[in-house]
Amino acid sequence: MKTKIKNKNSFTKELSVTIPWSDVEKDYKAAFDRAKDNYTPPGGRKGKVFGVQLKLFKQNYTPSIEAQFSENSVNEYFRKAIEELKLAPINQGQITHLTFHEGDDLVFKIEFECKPEIKLPNYKKKFKVTAIKYVPSKKDVEDSLADLQNRFATMEEIVDGADKDHFLFVDLQELDSGSPVIGKKIEKQYVRLGFGAFKGGALKTMKGIKKGDTRSVTIDIEGKQVDYEVLVHKVEKQIIPKLDDKFASTVEPELKTLAQLKKKINSNIEQSFENEHTKEINNAVINYFIDKTKFDAPESMIQNYLDHIIENNKAQQPGMTEEQEKEMRDSGLEGAIFNVKWYLVKEQIVNTEKISVSKEDMDNRTKELIEKEPQNEKGIKEFLQNPENQQRFFDDMLSEKLFKFLTDFAIVKVAKKKSDELRKAQGGS
Repeated sequence: MKTKIKNKNSFTKELSVTIPWSDVEKDYKAAFDRAKDNYTPPGGRKGKVFGVQLKLFKQNYTPSIEAQFSENSVNEYFRKAIEELKLAPINQGQITHLTFHEGDDLVFKIEFECKPEIKLPNYKKKFKVTAIKYVPSKKDVEDSLADLQNRFATMEEIVDGADKDHFLFVDLQELDSGSPVIGKKIEKQYVRLGFGAFKGGALKTMKGIKKGDTRSVTIDIEGKQVDYEVLVHKVEKQIIPKLDDKFASTVEPELKTLAQLKKKINSNIEQSFENEHTKEINNAVINYFIDKTKFDAPESMIQNYLDHIIENNKAQQPGMTEEQEKEMRDSGLEGAIFNVKWYLVKEQIVNTEKISVSKEDMDNRTKELIEKEPQNEKGIKEFLQNPENQQRFFDDMLSEKLFKFLTDFAIVKVAKKKSDELRKAQGGS
């Protein structure tokens, strides 16, 4: 067997294989005899093919026997060739050339993809990355306290006319030229005056409304003015609890004072920002390696990645059209390329540095989770019995170990920013 390998690009290879007739003669003649033995000549018996009938059989059936034999042989010799050359295809090879005739060599070419060779940067000599770290402010604590006040607020029914910030428990009947639209009624719905669709003109219209009242109102629904008849079942106002020591102990029974609650909130915010900072560092590390390792991601891996995303979306959104699928594939292409590249880089670093996660590591982490949430012990154990969940658990721990290893070589320039900038970026005040 003669082989020749040609690199079409960094991941696509073309393998040329030539098998001498002497190596395939025995197998071909056996395949020919099997076909002959299964042939029933006109007016004769199965397998009894002699003289003129044999000559006609050869004329009529040799091309198909040769074609079938060569196709069957390609798989066997392709496997032998890649083993000999120590190659590891990542997709189904595509035959680009195949020739074989009785008495001649079997010759074929096949294209396939392999994982590209990746030259890692000399990261152990230290590398520089920049990561943002947000600093909590007084307003972060104030906003968290306000959220808690809303969470622990109670509702009180009022008999006076409704005003801004009041909650209405209503039925909404859509109208068309003053007449009800059949099938367009929303029952028992909470709305808050001054918020969402019930602000501006709608707020003015609904002010003063009481339990049992009916009123027509025009509200904005995604830029369209829609008329509704509103029936009020109840008017309520929110009673916000006072910020004091009693409130603190309501939120956290082990706390005695409001000052303690503020301190705990501030600590949680700091930890949240620290976690985000760690993610920033990890992302900066990923970007460093992607930038420093110049290679093309294999097309088959990119398409497999996109296929996976699309299948997940189809499961969540049945009825996806071909056009929607194409749009998703096009919009997700850049991200798919990036993620495939990082997968390959990560794999090489893990293999090079022999980073691994043992069963003992996984067992210890499971114990830690149970110690933190003993009430969820059964759920945690059941979750990890699922093979897919086990794999995700393993992958997460492996990534954790990898980043811990890599960040030891990273010189991190911390870009501190006020949390106000984060709120602004998120569209807050």
